[in-house]
Amino acid sequence: MTDRRRFFKDIFSSITKAAAEFAYEISKTTDNVVFPPGSDNEDRFTALCEKCGKCVDKCKSGVLEKHKKLNPILLDIPVMNFDNNYCEQCYSCIEACPSNALEKENLEKFKLVAKLLKDKCVAFKDMFCLSCYWSCPNIDKAITLRDRNYPEFNPIECKGCGRCINSCPTEPKSIIMVKIKND
Repeated sequence: MTDRRRFFKDIFSSITKAAAEFAYEISKTTDNVVFPPGSDNEDRFTALCEKCGKCVDKCKSGVLEKHKKLNPILLDIPVMNFDNNYCEQCYSCIEACPSNALEKENLEKFKLVAKLLKDKCVAFKDMFCLSCYWSCPNIDKAITLRDRNYPEFNPIECKGCGRCINSCPTEPKSIIMVKIKND
């Protein structure tokens, strides 16, 4: 009887583990969620973050907010909302983090860069708009102009501040922020 009980216990444990892993995988966001500077990859950041909101409270520009969508993994986790503002890169969020979910070492591992979605950009629909170009603090390096009307993004020069996204007039935005590994 003990072998049979152990057998069912092992099966139940395996099924429970598989269900939990499946629930976690399907609950991952498909939205373009951008975690604060100093975050590691999504799995590590969401595992370490205590959702305390200290980084959000310390954010000087107000670009950080708690994620509001009903997602069991991401609800209340800090994210960057470039509709609110852009990142001043003061890194007070990293200093405020008590759980080491945000670490300065991750700034060397990962880089945030703006990515233009040409299919949404009004400049590529022959409407005059250079909002992203004029808002960029690294003008003529991170964002250049082709034929004086079409923005071109250079990820090597991008500082990842999100000013271009904040200034973009389209809805949904024609620019997203992506995290890439530093070379």
